[in-house]
This record gives sequence, structure tokens and C-alpha cells, in this order.
Amino acid sequence: MELALVVAILAVLLGLAYPSWQRFRAHQSLRYGAAQVATDLREAQERAKAERKEYRVTFTAGSAEYTVERVGGGFTHRAELPPGVTLSRGAVVSFTAYGRPNETYSIELVNSAGMATVTVSGGGGIQYSAP
Repeated sequence: MELALVVAILAVLLGLAYPSWQRFRAHQSLRYGAAQVATDLREAQERAKAERKEYRVTFTAGSAEYTVERVGGGFTHRAELPPGVTLSRGAVVSFTAYGRPNETYSIELVNSAGMATVTVSGGGGIQYSAP
């Protein structure tokens, strides 16, 4: 009888905690995805500077995948965002042979927790914000 009561109490506590755990996981996935995109953009920028070659990162709207590649071939990296995280709109971020972006870019990632933004400034700074 006591064991059944303990099991019932644990079941209720787990039932109450599960939605909070799901929200926490969604927030963490979104943060991790934004950090991953920022890191890959920085890698493309650094490769462009080191190799003196143009690089681009291609994002497809509604997809969880994107590509980092050297313009003209020779290097291609396909990356995938964490489960449940997608890109809200497409963009092609280009870095010159000196690591400077061609313009200012804003990449938006979405999931059930909300939206995160990765920004590439015209001066080459890369930063992200997530809930």
C-alpha cells in the first residue's frame, strides 16, 4: 500500500515536471543552434582570411541544414541544426578574401521556444541572441 502511494506521488511529480523539462530543452536547443551558426560563420570568416579565398554560408528557409563552402570549390561543410530548430528565412552570407562580409546579415532560427538571431555586422562582427 505504501509503495503504491509513493509510486503515485512520483508519477504526479513527474507529470508536473515534464512540461517544464520540455520548455527547458527547447530553449537549450535554440541557444545551442544560435551558437552553432555563429561558430560556423566565424569559421567561414577565418578560413576566408587564412586562405585569401571567398567563402559563403547558405541558409535555406524552413530547413534545419545549411552549407559552409569556399567559392570556387575545394571545401564544403554541411551542418544540421539541433532537432526542432529551423531557419525562418533563407540567406547567403558571403565573406571576401579578407574576411569581410559583403553586407550586414541577420539569420533567424525558430522553434517552439521562440526565435534566436545571429547577426553579422558590416564590419565583420558576429554575435547571437537567444531567449
